[in-house]
Amino acid sequence: MIHFLIKYQKLIMIFLMGACLLTGFLVLITKNLCSHRKIAIFMLEISAVLYLLAPVVFLTYEGFSGNLFKWILRISKFVDYLSPLLMLFSFCLYLRDLLSFEKHESHETPVLLIAADIILLIGVILLILSQFFGFYYYFDEFNHYQRSNGRIIATVIPALCLVIQIICIFSKYKQIPKRVRLPIVLFLTIPIVTSILQIPIHGIYLTNISIVCMAIVLYVFIVQDSNEEIELAHKREMEILENHKKDLEIKVEERTRELRIANEKAENLLLNILPEPIARELTEHPDKIISKKYPNATILFTDIVGFTKMSSEMTSEETVYMLNEIVTLFDKRAKEEGIEKIKTIGDAYMAATGLTTKADNNGALKMIRFAVGLLRDVKQFNEKSSVQIQIRIGINSGNLVAGVIGKSKFIYDVWGDTVNVASRMESTGKPMHIHVSENTFLQTKGKVPFKGPYAIEVKGKGQMNGYFLLTK
Repeated sequence: MIHFLIKYQKLIMIFLMGACLLTGFLVLITKNLCSHRKIAIFMLEISAVLYLLAPVVFLTYEGFSGNLFKWILRISKFVDYLSPLLMLFSFCLYLRDLLSFEKHESHETPVLLIAADIILLIGVILLILSQFFGFYYYFDEFNHYQRSNGRIIATVIPALCLVIQIICIFSKYKQIPKRVRLPIVLFLTIPIVTSILQIPIHGIYLTNISIVCMAIVLYVFIVQDSNEEIELAHKREMEILENHKKDLEIKVEERTRELRIANEKAENLLLNILPEPIARELTEHPDKIISKKYPNATILFTDIVGFTKMSSEMTSEETVYMLNEIVTLFDKRAKEEGIEKIKTIGDAYMAATGLTTKADNNGALKMIRFAVGLLRDVKQFNEKSSVQIQIRIGINSGNLVAGVIGKSKFIYDVWGDTVNVASRMESTGKPMHIHVSENTFLQTKGKVPFKGPYAIEVKGKGQMNGYFLLTK
């Protein structure tokens, strides 16, 4: 095996140089390596090429005479001594970046690596000085390489640097990714082993070959480590994005729920003010002028008899409390019986039914039943209240126009003779009686009992017939 290596070591080294040059090119085009790590590995591979090129050139031209070969041999031997120092320095750069990255800290260089850099710098200075003083090696007059006694220093310096790097690695062993622990240890220990094995063997560059092989292997593992780091980072990023997505979904769901609740509140508030079809149309077309014509609606007016005198004898709080109690009872009944409350003006209460485009509807009968309920509500109020009240109720049926007035503090209102006559029915009625017009009477005749007709004078309409509902 030794004889084979000695015989073909130049070819082996030339092949390994090509492999190192290819590896150096791959380092430059590898996207998964960070810039600091890429520089360190590229320097390592180029130093490895020089570490093989120097002995190949030396073995080729050793013993040649002439001034040209003299310089070729001296430069090759200088590079042979310099290359391992450059490789160790490149490896220090890699370790510095690796350890600082794994700690997720700023690039804080470990003290041991600083010591290794200083030793390597001393080694380079001594190597340069040895070219002038020959205490490492010299060439005789036949251009043959001769070792000096000081050469031991050239061996001790890289060995000491290797030991420091090994100590640094084992002291930070847990911070180094498992994927590159073994190749890093082999890169540092193999040269020591091969150097020991090479001591009894002359004429073979076993250390050079082994270090270069380890440099190539180290690149493979470093790239694999970088790929796995990127994959892990991508996985973490996906997890973060997934968690962020879930948080966003929860927030969107919460905001949607809050918006839905707010919309429901706004819709309920709007429905308290407007009939449902009008509220829907206003929501869908806020800028549209909303008006409707209904052929057969029924309007009810009611107010409290003697309210002006009554309120003058009460405090403002008592007056508001009384009105609120009465209106609340009326509103509750209107909601239960499907009656549209139009508005209240002071003690007057206005409501409507039959707000549909169909002329044939039971709005009149529905409104009479509502009016009967209002009388019961007043009696219920009087049973619990120290203030005794009476109301008049007037009802009329016919066509009218309804619409929304205003944009900010809008109001839903109705207009037409039907409204005016209903108001006159109320004002000409009797306390605690339901006074209806002839139109309402005709639509409910035979369904509820009436007495009348009674002739009444309606402003702007002349004489009209009115009817009083017979109640128990």
